[in-house]
Amino acid sequence: MISRLRNNFRLTIITLLGLVTAVVLGSFLVWRLARGDWGVAALDGAVVLTMIAVVRLAWREERTERAGAWMAVLNSGFAMLACLTLGQTASGWVYVVLMTNFYLAPLRVATWSGAALLLTASVTLLWRDIGPYHISTLVTWSLVYAFSLVFARRLRTHSTSLELLASLDPLTRIPNRGMLEADLRHAIATGRNGRAGLLILDIDRFKAVNDTFGHAAGDAVLIDLAALLRGELRQGDSVYRFGGEEFVMLLPLDSEQALTRAAERVRDAVASRVVGPGGRITVAVGGAMLSAERDWQDWFARADASLYQAKRAGGNAIHIAEPL
Repeated sequence: MISRLRNNFRLTIITLLGLVTAVVLGSFLVWRLARGDWGVAALDGAVVLTMIAVVRLAWREERTERAGAWMAVLNSGFAMLACLTLGQTASGWVYVVLMTNFYLAPLRVATWSGAALLLTASVTLLWRDIGPYHISTLVTWSLVYAFSLVFARRLRTHSTSLELLASLDPLTRIPNRGMLEADLRHAIATGRNGRAGLLILDIDRFKAVNDTFGHAAGDAVLIDLAALLRGELRQGDSVYRFGGEEFVMLLPLDSEQALTRAAERVRDAVASRVVGPGGRITVAVGGAMLSAERDWQDWFARADASLYQAKRAGGNAIHIAEPL
């Protein structure tokens, strides 16, 4: 439980805000019931039940983005209703909702739900009276909303940049092993049995290139090979650097024959177009169609075993695993 909260900031905010809101309004609910304020008590009770339901959704289904969007919309709606029924008494909740929406929901949802709340709260506040207190409150609400929006935009841009950097191999600028593992899990989870092929490419005698001409020359070969593989991609294809001199291609195909043709096409393209300091560069290629595997490691292991067969044949060869 603690590790999930530590690793998922949105889940933490949803849980904290939902439980605090439920506890605080639950206390008000008891107090209002004791005083006989049935209408406002009913509103408090609705908010408490809704917050608990959203927190449960975030924890049970792990759909924190969806749960956060619901919480932002509901919080804004309840805050608007509170402004209409309680007046200035609800002004404190407006600050909280305007700020926390941007931590809970996608930017567009937070922006529009916050704008609706700001408009409703402002009209409600100024409709009853216009004085220094009301003007200063309106200005403060507007500043909280504007600063939260600007900060959320900057944070979203920064997070996107970090995610992009974390998903790319720094040398070749193609997706790395982490992205490969995620995409393989997705292919298995979506049930693409018999409709996805995996190719693993290993540069023949790459160690000799590094030992003879230096690692800078080896890096240049890796960059050139990555560029060629990117150029060979067709619609839906993906290429990754697995590590060292190994590259992986994930291809949406429907037969072992189609995977064989793709492997031969890539092998031939490398042999004819990639040149290292010592001459032509060739690759061994192993492949496997997704079959009955439940874990990506099993699928990868079948393709890796085929790669071993291609390397045993002397390199510059392909081998495709037999279907399970």
